[in-house]
Amino acid sequence: MKIQKRGQQRGALRSPFLLTAVAVVLSLVGLTQLNPPLAQLLSFHTPTPTATATPAPTDTPAPTNTKTATHTPTRTLTPLPTTTQTPTATMVINRKATRQARATQTAAAPTATPTPTATQTAPPIPRAARVPILMYHHVGELPPDADALRKSLTVSAERFNEQMRFLSAQDYTTIHIAELINHLQTGAPLPEKPIILTFDDGYDDAYVNVFPTLKDFGFKGTFFIIGAPTDYGSPGYIRWEQILEMSENGMEIGAHSLTHRYNLGQFRASLQDNEIIKGNQLMVDHLPNWMPLFSYPSGSYNQHTLDVLTQLGYVAAVTTKQGITQSSETPLELRRIRIRGEWSMNQFLYWFNYWTTRP
Repeated sequence: MKIQKRGQQRGALRSPFLLTAVAVVLSLVGLTQLNPPLAQLLSFHTPTPTATATPAPTDTPAPTNTKTATHTPTRTLTPLPTTTQTPTATMVINRKATRQARATQTAAAPTATPTPTATQTAPPIPRAARVPILMYHHVGELPPDADALRKSLTVSAERFNEQMRFLSAQDYTTIHIAELINHLQTGAPLPEKPIILTFDDGYDDAYVNVFPTLKDFGFKGTFFIIGAPTDYGSPGYIRWEQILEMSENGMEIGAHSLTHRYNLGQFRASLQDNEIIKGNQLMVDHLPNWMPLFSYPSGSYNQHTLDVLTQLGYVAAVTTKQGITQSSETPLELRRIRIRGEWSMNQFLYWFNYWTTRP
């Protein structure tokens, strides 16, 4: 009896433990349906109840549900929209930068356009021409009180006529300085034996003696006028109306400073400016369509003189340097041959041949 009672007590003790185990199993089965990942973690404790707890064959795809749950990491994919939006913001910034770059290039474009202009203004090919330019001053009779300088500057009317006859017999063709410059700059043709006749200072004998003689031989000359005495009507100087008549009859007119009192290359810049600019203005005021040509007083000039002439648009200037080779690189420094009043005709021929035949 004692043994039977002890067995009943043990059975009574086992029954609660059994019920507790069943409850645990059932709870696990419920968790499997509600929370499959947790069931997987606990499956090593109860592998079979999961299948037996499935009431119908339709629920057998439970493993499929488990795989679906593991392969659909919805929460892990949620950051993807954030990553796709980041490049979008970057692209917007790049577009703005591109627009700004294009705007900068467009704004900078006009500054780059002058480049073709620099290419088009390439310096011309240097040219040289052997053209004698004769330099005269007075042509006429000497005054009774003439000094050595006046005698050297004065060629008699008779001697001048003989010299022009020689040039005509030798088939020389007189041309203007402007024609020489055109040839040097563009290559325009010149006559076979060109020569230029220049007359400095604008004395009245240029109109009385030189102008008629040139017309007789079919020649033309270039006359450099001192502005102030001409404008004041000083005795011994040509008048504006006479200059205009000569210009209308094929003569070329140039400037020879305002007063001819100074050797320009030896004086300060302000004095040079006054002599050149005011003399230039007189020529512009009195001669329509005047081409700026210049003769340096006493042949004196320096770099400032050249700069002023260039700024005023002078196309050519003559010096007192001896020679007949003229260069396109120095149109403001053309060379001349000075004709002296004390020369006989034989001396004239000698020096003329010397300068025209030497290399």
